[in-house]
Order: sequence, then C-alpha cells, then structure tokens
Amino acid sequence: MKDIINKIKKLLAMSEKNGASENESMMASEKALELLKQHNLSLSDIKDEDQEPIEKETQVVDQNVWQRWIRHQTAQLYFCQFYTTTKYNSETYKKETIAHFVGRESNRIVATEMCNYFIRTVKRLVEQEFKKVKLSPLAKRRAKSAFTLGCANRLCKRLKEKYLSIVPEYQPIANPDGLPMLYKSEQKALTDWLAKQGITLTNSKSRMSIRDRMAYANGQSKGNGIGIDTQVNDKTKARLLT
Repeated sequence: MKDIINKIKKLLAMSEKNGASENESMMASEKALELLKQHNLSLSDIKDEDQEPIEKETQVVDQNVWQRWIRHQTAQLYFCQFYTTTKYNSETYKKETIAHFVGRESNRIVATEMCNYFIRTVKRLVEQEFKKVKLSPLAKRRAKSAFTLGCANRLCKRLKEKYLSIVPEYQPIANPDGLPMLYKSEQKALTDWLAKQGITLTNSKSRMSIRDRMAYANGQSKGNGIGIDTQVNDKTKARLLT
C-alpha cells in the first residue's frame, strides 16, 4: 500500500510548475483519482504537509436564479461548496448578492472559471437565438427569459448527471452509500470547515415561471450542446486534485 500511496503522491505532484504539460498534468490527476477509488483511499491518507488549506473566496454576482443553479452544480462537481448571502451596499443603496466558494485554491480556481464559462456560454446562446427574432419588447423579454431558464436547467441536469456518474461508481462494503472516498473526504473537510466558521447552510427552493414553453424547449435543446469538459486556460492549469 505504501508503494501505491507514493505513486499517487507523484501523480498529484505533476504540474506545469514541475515541467509537465497541460495534458500530462490533467492525465496525472485523472490517474490519481482512479487509484484513490481503486484502493479505497482518501486524500487524508496521502496528504502532505504542504496540502492546500480549505479557504473561502467571495464575489458580487447577479441575482439570477439560473446563474445560482449553475454555480451550485459546478461547485459540487469540482470539490467545492457554494452558497450565497446578501448585503446592503451603502453607496448604491441596493442589496447585493454575494457568491461564496469554499474549497482548496486549485479546486476553487477550476470551479469559478468553469462557472464563468458556462454563464458566458448561456448568455451568448441567448443573444444568438434572438438576434433576428421580430417580437414586441415584452414578448421578446419573456421568450429570452424562458430560453435562458431552459438552457441553464438542461445544462445543470447534465452536470448533475456527470457528478452522479462518478459518485455511485465505487461501492465497497465499508462505503455503502457509494460515495467515492475522494468525494467523501473532501465533503467532510468542507463540512468541518463551515462548522468551525459557524456557518450553517439552508436550502431554498426557487420558483420558476415559464411563460413561453416553446422558447424554454428550444433553450433546453441548446443546453444539450454546451461542452461540460474542463476548459483549460491560464487559471485552470492548476491541478484539479491537490
């Protein structure tokens, strides 16, 4: 087992900073994940002293339910916890929505960048869809809103399906709920961090009003075509697992 742990450590240590290419770094992370699941190991079994701590970062975001869906589902997929709070801005005299991402730095980088990519993509698809559509201003706003909700809803369902395709895959006797030890250990670490900070999360149901069913269906169709593989850029070159 010691040899396996050392092998996983070497895989997780592969990064561009250490001379690996982007592709090599990503493949090493995927291989490390396979070995963790195969040998029923968690990150706590292999962590080094310099393992990234769990921390929180915040950003002011638009108060749109569909963007909240995307951030929540993307954060879950990339080992992070997402939640929102509101605060009053004394300068603008308006309430602001604050997005909180909790997790290790490399995971937060990937999660937030993927969120930005998904949100930009949905907005771009909406503009493309209605660029030449001739409707009254009110009808167009309703159609664009329905299309946006349909597109984001389908995208989030696909992200959830991807997450669930990973979760039930590993089902040892000691882990009856089927959650891979990697996710289990990270989720516990996130939960412990929130508890130490005195943060209690509550679930809130969002009501969705669809006034244009055709536009909603068209949005869902477009949501099927959005790529959900990790997008590699200057910020997401960090490993997904650290």
